[in-house]
Amino acid sequence: MRALPYLLVLAAALALPYVSNDYWTLIASRAAIYWVLVSGLNLVVGFAGQLAIGWVALLTLGAYTASVLVAGTVTPAVPPYLALVAAGCVGAVFGVVIGLPALRLRTFYFAMTTLGFATIVTQVALAWQSVTGGGIGVSGPVLPAPFQTGRGFYWFCLGLAALCTWMTANVAHSRFGRALVALRDAEVAAEACGIAKGRLLVTIFLFSGALAAIAGGLFATLQSYITPDAFTFDLSVGS
Repeated sequence: MRALPYLLVLAAALALPYVSNDYWTLIASRAAIYWVLVSGLNLVVGFAGQLAIGWVALLTLGAYTASVLVAGTVTPAVPPYLALVAAGCVGAVFGVVIGLPALRLRTFYFAMTTLGFATIVTQVALAWQSVTGGGIGVSGPVLPAPFQTGRGFYWFCLGLAALCTWMTANVAHSRFGRALVALRDAEVAAEACGIAKGRLLVTIFLFSGALAAIAGGLFATLQSYITPDAFTFDLSVGS
């Protein structure tokens, strides 16, 4: 019964391309990308209790990493799938960078740290014109067949969203997830019981950062062309 809501959503998502037009398929692709982003963020905010409002920074990093690697601006051109993997690795690293202050800061103060990091990333993307194109922007990746079409890209995003949901649900219902909830609800008691707060938070920020950056690579693919203006504070709060 616990899986029933997920199965209903999946059934509706599978049927959507056959009962709607290309516009709604595009909207559904965007929703699937945000689902990938939020599936990891839910572990950070919902289970670990860390108020991260600047998570759009990792979406931005993933989008630009994938786009720049595929474009061959800095290195020889990289295949789109490999670029998405590289974006995930970059997101994992910077997820830990964002998460380290959580070992000392709480609630509002940690939220301001993540928001400040998001502002820095946006300004770097705007100023580093030789790599990111600055305000002009850079072209997003294009996935090879059979995912280069609107419907094909939707199936790719939907499959990835389903995989991320399965992974995060398993994490949430494991001993690891219960330890996160214990830290969120009673930090001192949890640490007194032997729960390693630092290791847990670093691991969850690493995992969530990787998912956010992969979502960024997909976002760049969907947009076809990205500029710093695409990654706004509204998007950060909405995520």
